[in-house]
Amino acid sequence: MKYFESVIGVAQSVELIKARVNKRKALASVGPRPRAFAVQQDDSPTKELDAVMLGDALVGYGKGMSLSNMAMMENLMTMAIMEANYEVPKGKNTQPWYEEFVRCLMDLGCFIAEDGYTRYSESSLRVNMDYVIKDIVKGILDGVKASVPAAAVLGGVIESTIGGLRDDEKTLNLFNREVKIPEGARLSVIPCEQLENGVLIASTASIKQAGSSHNGGVLFVNWQSSALEIFRGKSFVTFNPARYEEFRSDIEQYLGEHRKEVLKQRFSRRRP
Repeated sequence: MKYFESVIGVAQSVELIKARVNKRKALASVGPRPRAFAVQQDDSPTKELDAVMLGDALVGYGKGMSLSNMAMMENLMTMAIMEANYEVPKGKNTQPWYEEFVRCLMDLGCFIAEDGYTRYSESSLRVNMDYVIKDIVKGILDGVKASVPAAAVLGGVIESTIGGLRDDEKTLNLFNREVKIPEGARLSVIPCEQLENGVLIASTASIKQAGSSHNGGVLFVNWQSSALEIFRGKSFVTFNPARYEEFRSDIEQYLGEHRKEVLKQRFSRRRP
């Protein structure tokens, strides 16, 4: 099966990652540390806990993902999220934040297709955030299905990830607290799968929206579209895991120092 490969070579990725690690060290020595979170799970993913909340991002793994590739993709996404947070403080899921998130993924050797940040249009009087997420992911997959037909499986992964979150009240409440901001909400969803040839694929949908809901919730409630503006960053991501071993130690060093700055909670994406 044909897949897209990054134009950034492995040696260049190693250099870019080392530069990011060194930059963070320099910043840490002259500035205050970001706040750390009390709730943290540093365990590895399992076939049962096959979804994870990373701050205001949801990551769901498909059935084809090996445990090692789940951990690999989680590390890539966590580093990209943290780098974007550093580069655009208090600007999560805005266009500058999203651009930094994508730039870090590219430095890590990911190929990014269908990249863009636009205003999301919705004609109905009320919208649910889970519907918006699924619609954005569908648009991403429609854009790549001709070249990567197997990408369609990500639609099912996002359905089951959101369904699993709905059934996990503790994680849902924690997630809603993370995504709410004074003027609305911000969140990201990242379904991932492994192709038969071993290549990892994912779609990313980052949302920043302003408006209000009836009961203060985020995902599964009606939002008045007349008071709602939604901006979305969307992309299709591929990664060849054969690259990873060359810079595993650099990423693990980075995450070892900074991972606690992103709240993490595992849950099952499969409905009971």
